[in-house]
Amino acid sequence: MPSTAIIVDSACSLPRKICDKYDISFAPLTANIDGTPMLDPCDESKALALFASGKFEHKHKVFTKPPAADAFGKLIIEKVKAGYEQIIIQTVNRTQGDTYLNANTALATLQPKLKERSISLRVMDSRTVFSGQGLMAIETIRRLRRNADYDQVRREMNALSGHILTFIVPRSPLIAWERSKERNENNVSWTQALIANTLGIHPIIVNANDTSQRLDKIRKFDNAAEALFKHACRQIERGLKSPYITVSYAGLLSELNGLPGYNNLLHTAEAHKVKIIPSVASLAAGIYTSVGSLSLSLASNEMEWKG
Repeated sequence: MPSTAIIVDSACSLPRKICDKYDISFAPLTANIDGTPMLDPCDESKALALFASGKFEHKHKVFTKPPAADAFGKLIIEKVKAGYEQIIIQTVNRTQGDTYLNANTALATLQPKLKERSISLRVMDSRTVFSGQGLMAIETIRRLRRNADYDQVRREMNALSGHILTFIVPRSPLIAWERSKERNENNVSWTQALIANTLGIHPIIVNANDTSQRLDKIRKFDNAAEALFKHACRQIERGLKSPYITVSYAGLLSELNGLPGYNNLLHTAEAHKVKIIPSVASLAAGIYTSVGSLSLSLASNEMEWKG
């Protein structure tokens, strides 16, 4: 089978050990904190240090810029030199800024130069965000290892992207609302976010098919997290379209392990041969959902929510 490489932008939440094992590379976005730009280090320990620093709190002006076309181009060249014959770039959904556009610009620039070498380049819109991007990447790897037909796997993943559900429970609804405006999200109003922040009410938001909506609002973060884990258990029991569930947390994974309902999720997944893949949230996820937030992604035929 011709070797295939996966490139993602660094909004993707996926454990470094998995990325190293399967040679998944990150095109780094740029974070701007109070006017000072910083290239995403794409490192879990450095992300944790930034989450703990207080630099992403409400009083700071924080936003991101997508990876430049040159960043994608550099990674493509590295993959070609490493001997890969097929390269797939998977981006955050195209409604969230210019990442998808920049990846295509890199492809258009390099494709004529690589044509004689029979290098296949493709850009895929994941149609999701954060932990959902991680699910998209690892499921692509699984299918490529199982099926030698690269084009068929690509078609399957294009179809699967419409079934990836990314659930988000923001630790600070106010921060999540303020920064989501820059990402074209309108699922929680200013008044709702302010009241929720004051009363300790946490929305459960789902991102699917390039759109987001609020499914529920629950008092106390731990209760909202437990409701999400129970929902994931029900989805597992009904059957998933991928044997993976990706879970990311914008903080220490020991805190994720201590959330109510998480152990039950692990047991339910094990009983149904579903693998839970936990990770420290990407820098972008921590910025836009707020530090201490939870994200969970799975692929399912339905989104029925029981609060």
